[in-house]
Amino acid sequence: MYFGTGVSSCKDYEGLYQVIRACMENGIRHFDTAPSYGTEALLGSILKETAREFKMGRESYLIQTKIDSWQMQEGKIEWFVDNAMKKMDVDYLDSLFIHWPIPDYMDRTWEAFIRLHQKGIVKRIGVCNVRARHIEKMCRYKEPPQLVQIERNPLRTCIEEITLCIQYGMEIQAYSPLCKMDQRIRDRAIIKEIAARYSKSIGQVVLRWHLDTGAVPVFTTKKPERIREYTDIFDFKLSQQEADAVSSLNENYKMYLESCICPGF
Repeated sequence: MYFGTGVSSCKDYEGLYQVIRACMENGIRHFDTAPSYGTEALLGSILKETAREFKMGRESYLIQTKIDSWQMQEGKIEWFVDNAMKKMDVDYLDSLFIHWPIPDYMDRTWEAFIRLHQKGIVKRIGVCNVRARHIEKMCRYKEPPQLVQIERNPLRTCIEEITLCIQYGMEIQAYSPLCKMDQRIRDRAIIKEIAARYSKSIGQVVLRWHLDTGAVPVFTTKKPERIREYTDIFDFKLSQQEADAVSSLNENYKMYLESCICPGF
C-alpha cells in the first residue's frame, strides 16, 4: 500500500513545489492529477525539479491522470493521453482513469485504454466515481480495471465496493479521504478516543483506518506540514474493534453527487 496526494487544490508553482517537496521528503511518491484540475504541466515540471534535487529517477515516483467527460465525448483518447504526457514531459503514465463513467462513451473509451495499456504507454488502467454495479459490469470487459478510485471516508464506507475490489483483485483508492474534516468526523467521541489512545491526530486516525480497511488514501492539501503529519501513521495500527467503530459512522453521505455530472451506466 502507498499514499497518494492529489494536486487539484494548489495551482501556483511555489505553493505546489513546497507540497511536492514535502511529499518527496516524507516518502510519498504517488501523484494524482486530471485535465480538469489544470495542473498536469505544473506537476510534471515540479516533479522533474524535485526528482533532480533528491537524485531520483522517473521510476521512483508514480503519476496518474484521467480522461474527463468532454474528452470521452470527443473520442480522441490516444491523442489526449499523448498531449497529457507531453505537458508532463514523460514517456509513460503509471495509471490512467476514466474520471466519470458516462454511459454513451464507456465502451469505446475503455477499448482505447486497453490499447494504451497493451502498448505499455499506460502501466495500469482504472475508473473513478463508480458504484458496485459499475464494477460488476466492467469486470465483464475483456480486460477489467486494475484500479478503482471513489470518494470514501468514515461517513461513506463503501463496503460493497471495497468487497468487490478485493474479490476481483483491484486496488481501491479513496479520494477526499478525510471528508474535508467534516464535523461529524472531527467531533465524534470514538475517533477522539482512538486518537488519544495512540497520541495521534483525528486525520492520522482516519488515514490509518483507510489503510487498515483496504483502501489507498489520496488526499489533497496546500500545507507541507500536513504532509508530515499524515505520513506519520506507520507506527500504529487499528484493532478490528477500532476499525469497526470508525466504520460505524457510515451514513452513505456523499459530498460530490455524481448525478450532477454523470448518470452512471
